[in-house]
Amino acid sequence: MRTKKALLPLLVIVIAIGLTFVLVKSRKIPKPLETPYLGPLVETAELVKSSRRVVVFGTGTAQSRQEVNITPQVRGRVSELSPNMMEGGTFRRGELLFAIESVDYELAIDLAKASLAQAELELQRNENLARVARQEWQALNPGSAEEPDPLVVYEPQMKSARAQRDAAEANVRQAEINLQRTRLFAPFNGFVRSEQLELGQYLNAGSAVATVVGTDHVEIVVPVTLDDLAWLQVPRNGGVQKGSEAEIELQSGGRNFRWQGAITRAMGEIDPHNRTAHVVVTVTDPLAKDGAGRSLLNQLLPGMFVEVRMLGEELADVIAVPRGALRDNDTVWIADSDNRLHIRTVDIIRRERDEILVQAGLQAGEQVILTGLTGAAEGMLLRPNLREAR
Repeated sequence: MRTKKALLPLLVIVIAIGLTFVLVKSRKIPKPLETPYLGPLVETAELVKSSRRVVVFGTGTAQSRQEVNITPQVRGRVSELSPNMMEGGTFRRGELLFAIESVDYELAIDLAKASLAQAELELQRNENLARVARQEWQALNPGSAEEPDPLVVYEPQMKSARAQRDAAEANVRQAEINLQRTRLFAPFNGFVRSEQLELGQYLNAGSAVATVVGTDHVEIVVPVTLDDLAWLQVPRNGGVQKGSEAEIELQSGGRNFRWQGAITRAMGEIDPHNRTAHVVVTVTDPLAKDGAGRSLLNQLLPGMFVEVRMLGEELADVIAVPRGALRDNDTVWIADSDNRLHIRTVDIIRRERDEILVQAGLQAGEQVILTGLTGAAEGMLLRPNLREAR
């Protein structure tokens, strides 16, 4: 009985080992799963052929076309001063800026007119004397073909009287002009940059008292390379050619402010240091507000540093390729219909900031590879991921 109890655990172990051996021998070995190599994942974009406008980018500082010093041409005390005649004050063309006391100039007109009346009377008296003298000479010399002596017929006296009359008339006109000059009006729409004026202040003729800046036109001088200049239309002096359109943009406070302008001229020389030309972009009515009109930045003010996009010639049947897709030696990578890489040499007609414009070497509908690859080779297998057009 004890022997049976001792053999029972051993029997269990032997049975377990046997069952394990049978299970191991009867199992099926799984076949290894082979995953085909699809190549590296790359992002691609489909190429499209279209007409493209050349865009030349530049930057510059806005400045007013008109800036003058206000200088009175007559002297006197300031009797009237516009409330807008202060630094930063705005005004419209023809608006009175300030006036000088006019009583002295009104009296000067009266005196000049009195002198003119005396000169006209003296001229009339000499004309009468000359007429009487000529009649007397003709009575004493009937039928004579000779001309009388000028002194006899008062010709020198009449010339002197006419000269005095003309001088008196000029004095009247000068006095009237001086009276007009006591009132100074705005020569254009603008604002006051600086001023030194107060009511009752005595002004001397020829001394500048204020500086005003025009706001009808703002100009931006933009440096461009000679390569970029070839694509732009720049009006010549005296010509009727229209300059290239331009878009001016200012980014501030997370917002974009834009204005429209055009190239109106070029500066007269090429910078000898960096071989760049300078074109002038003019914005008409730069203070016009947009629909919101809540911010001062809606106005293109002198001193703003802005970005300028100048629209040049239009190119037909070109393909725009993202700048990042251009590889060494002016090549790009193309993924064909079999997901194979091909290296293409392209004919670049224009390099822009974000794109290159290609005229030969690519076809519309092909997929250009945007992703960089290490060890890229002709025929390399790829996994293209086509980027959706924006």
